[in-house]
Amino acid sequence: MVWARFGRLAPVVLVVMASAGDARADTTQFGTNDVPTVFFISKSDDHNRVDYGVRLNDHCAPTGDDAVFPYWRELEKNPVNLHSLNIFEYVPYGFSEQRLVHRTLTGGDQLVRLKQLDRPILITTKKEADGHCSAQARARVAGVEGAILTSVYAKLAGAMSVDYIDIHGKNPQTGADLVERAHK
Repeated sequence: MVWARFGRLAPVVLVVMASAGDARADTTQFGTNDVPTVFFISKSDDHNRVDYGVRLNDHCAPTGDDAVFPYWRELEKNPVNLHSLNIFEYVPYGFSEQRLVHRTLTGGDQLVRLKQLDRPILITTKKEADGHCSAQARARVAGVEGAILTSVYAKLAGAMSVDYIDIHGKNPQTGADLVERAHK
């Protein structure tokens, strides 16, 4: 487990990145079938967090290879403020891999790997009996394969480093809470 440390960036790189801006679409506009929060990452320096949602079609299946999206949920603001990540925040909160695994007539599976979390996360979506869409993230948590991933907590060690992270989940067989601590 390695959590990103920001080093010095060459001024040329900063100028190019700043002038390019963030070309990603606004991730805080949710469609009718989207699930806004499947899991989230919180950190020790405030109550704000990065939520991971999933865009779904009319059959509750992921819309494509980039269906899962991160965004900020600023809980310290009243009302709660939602906004996209800036280009630099994709280093600690972005994906190293994301792809559609399969779709069915009533859901599907999306595989993601976060850049800073050393395990695959499978997001399963389905259409519920009442017609609304649901999504659940599964990953290895505390040695339990296929555990329900609920959140990740990062204990910051400074402005640009992490002391440890706690990965929170539930055992799908027993319902017991699971916590795994990973050090940098």
